[in-house]
Amino acid sequence: MGPIYELPARYRRLCKRRGQRTPQKKEDLPPPLATTAGLAARTSVLTRTEAAHLLRRTGFGARPALRATFVGMRPDDAAQRLVQEAIDQPPPDPLAWAEDYPPWNGTEAERQQYIDKQFPWFRELVTGWIGTMMRGGLREKLTLFWHDHFATERDNYFFTILALQYLTLLREHALGNFKEFVVKVGINPAMLIYLDGRLSTRQEPNENYARELLELFTMGQYDSSGQPNYTQHDIVELSRCLTGYRVDYTDFSAHRVWGRQDHGEKELFGRTGRFDYGSAHEVIFEERQRQIAEYVAAKIYTEFVYITPHPDMVQALADIFEDSSFEIAPVMETLLASDHFYEAGGIGAQIKSPTAMFVGLLADAASDLPAQGALRRIWRDMDGVGQRLLNPPNVAGWPGYRSWMSSSTLLGRWEGVDYALANYFVFKLNIVGLARDLVDPADELAAFKVPVELAEHLLTVPLDTLVLDAPAEFAGDLQTYPIPDAIVNGPQHVRDLAKIFLADRPWYEWSLERQGIAWGIVKYVGYLAHLPEFHLA
Repeated sequence: MGPIYELPARYRRLCKRRGQRTPQKKEDLPPPLATTAGLAARTSVLTRTEAAHLLRRTGFGARPALRATFVGMRPDDAAQRLVQEAIDQPPPDPLAWAEDYPPWNGTEAERQQYIDKQFPWFRELVTGWIGTMMRGGLREKLTLFWHDHFATERDNYFFTILALQYLTLLREHALGNFKEFVVKVGINPAMLIYLDGRLSTRQEPNENYARELLELFTMGQYDSSGQPNYTQHDIVELSRCLTGYRVDYTDFSAHRVWGRQDHGEKELFGRTGRFDYGSAHEVIFEERQRQIAEYVAAKIYTEFVYITPHPDMVQALADIFEDSSFEIAPVMETLLASDHFYEAGGIGAQIKSPTAMFVGLLADAASDLPAQGALRRIWRDMDGVGQRLLNPPNVAGWPGYRSWMSSSTLLGRWEGVDYALANYFVFKLNIVGLARDLVDPADELAAFKVPVELAEHLLTVPLDTLVLDAPAEFAGDLQTYPIPDAIVNGPQHVRDLAKIFLADRPWYEWSLERQGIAWGIVKYVGYLAHLPEFHLA
C-alpha cells in the first residue's frame, strides 16, 4: 500500500473548522511613552526594581535569588546574558510518544486506542510547557510570543504530535533568523492543515495562507506611512507559488508533490518569474524588507515594552533588524539593554495575560515543579479566563491588552489564584520560604518588613500609589509594646500593609520563626492578588 497522505475520512470529524478571524475592535490605546530615551545602552547599573522589571518582561517571575544576581549588573551585560542563556538552553526532555505514529493499517480497536491517547498526550504536552515556562525565562517567553504571532489551533488539526512539532519549531527558532523562521512555519504540518496549505494545488490555489503570510505573519496591511503593503493580485499570485504541499498522516511529515505544484510564471510584487515556495519568500523579503522589519519590530516592542509602539523606537529597531538580515537576537539584546526599556512609564504598564499571571505566581513562589494535577488545574484556570494554550481563538491570535480583563475574567482570575493559595502545599507554593528569602527572620522589624517586601515582590507599581483598605489601628497592647519609631515615622503604606498583614495578631507576637504562620502569609498574598495592581507587569 502506498503512502497515506490524507487523514482517513471517518476521522476528519475530530478536527473542528478553522477559527475564522473576526474583526477586532480598535481600542483606544494610550499615547506612546512620553520620553526621549532611545536605544542607547543604559549606563547605570540595574537597581532592584529594574532587575525585577527585566526578569518579569523576559520571563514569568523574578525570584529573589535570581533577581539578586542581576542587581548591580550593567544592562547590556544583563541583556546579553539573558539572550545567550536562551540560545544555549537545552530543549525539554523528549516525550515518550513523540514518534508514536497512527496505526492506520491496524485494527479498528488499535486505531481507536490511538485516537483516545491524544487527550492525555495533549494534557501532558501543555502541562509540561507550563512547567517549562516556570523556569524557562526568555526562550519560553518568546515561544509564547511566537505562538501568538504564528497562530494555529490544535483543535483544528487534533493530533498531539502535530502540536509538539509546532511548539518545537517555535522554541527552536525563537531567537534565530526571522526569514528562515517564516519559511519553516509555512511548511510545518500544523500550519499546512490549519490554513489549508495542504489543499492548495495548481488547479485550485488556496489563498488562506498567502493572505495571512502577508497580513499577519510578515508585513501587515499597511506600512508606517499608511500605504498598502500588497494587493489582492499579490495574494492570488503568491497562493500559486505556495501550491503543492501535502501532509502525510502516516508520520505527520510534510511533502511537496510535483504534480500538484504550479510551475507557471507568476507576477509577485511587480516581479515576474516561475516562483516556487522558496523563491517567493526571497521576493517577499527583498521587495518588502523595510515593511517587514517595521512590522515585526513593532510587535516585539508591544510585547516587551508598551502596548502603543513608539514610532522612533520602531524605526530604530527595524534598522537593526535589516542590518542583521533579520536576526532576532540582536534586536532583543539592543532593546533589553536600552534606556527606553527601563523608562519608568513602561514599568508595571502591561496587563498580564492569564499565562503571565498564573505561571508567574508559580515562578515567583513555587519551591518545585507542581504535580500534574496542579498543573492541569492551572491550565484549566487559564482556559477559563481566556487563554487556551495551543488554541488561540483564531489566526490573529489573542487580542490581548484590555481584552484580558472583564467582570467575568477578573472573577476567574481571583478564584484561580485563591484556589492555588488555599492548596499551596499541592501547588508547591512555599510562601513562608519566599518571605524568608526576602527578609531576615532575625530582624526585629520583620512583622513590618515582610508585608512590604512581599508586596514589592508581587506588585510592579510603587507601593505608595496603592489604595489600601487597612484597619484603623494595630492589634495588641501598644502601651507596653509601642509601634517602633521607624514605622511610626515611616511611609503610610508601610503601616497600612502591616495592619492588613497582621490582622488581629499583635506585631510583637509575630515572627518568621513561629510555627503556624503559613496561613496568615498565604491570606495576605491572597489580598495582594485581589488588588488591581497584581494584574499588571
